[in-house]
Amino acid sequence: MSAVRTITGRTMVAATVLTISCFIITNTLIESRPINVIVEGEIPRVVQTPLLYGEMEVLTLTITSWIAGLSAMYLYFETSRKPWTASRTQMENHIVLEQPPRLEELETVSTAMRVLREPAKKILEVLVKKGGEILQNDLCLETNFSKAKISRTLRELEARNVISRKQYGSTKKIILSDWMKKETVLNP
Repeated sequence: MSAVRTITGRTMVAATVLTISCFIITNTLIESRPINVIVEGEIPRVVQTPLLYGEMEVLTLTITSWIAGLSAMYLYFETSRKPWTASRTQMENHIVLEQPPRLEELETVSTAMRVLREPAKKILEVLVKKGGEILQNDLCLETNFSKAKISRTLRELEARNVISRKQYGSTKKIILSDWMKKETVLNP
């Protein structure tokens, strides 16, 4: 299910406090420095006095940095532990797929079914019906093809990158390739 996070009052307060704290810190640090113009004879000379923070500025920076850190930590831990939930109006405004589309509904699988000839088409049909994975031994039982015919056809499908085979005990597991499972659904 697609999820949209609802914002609680505490989260909103923490975000506001973090924003205000960052604003105060930035404002304090960007304070303009006074410039003195000294005229000696006919030549003016500009002298910038170094900006030294007073006790109030240091106290302000310390307290607001501490508050900003606490707010940031609260927001981080709050968002990482709560599951995403959607409000009723958000759910009504979003189309939510509760289950991924079935393999038969995918455009890639449908196209492969139209293009492939027997026995590859029959093997792909069985593989799709079984959810994209099947043992090679079970494929023999499902199709009534000989082991040699199945092996030859699987080599062909593997060369076309439609399937992959992985050793699974004394047999092999036949798996539909990831690109075949991409979610492009045919329009009904």
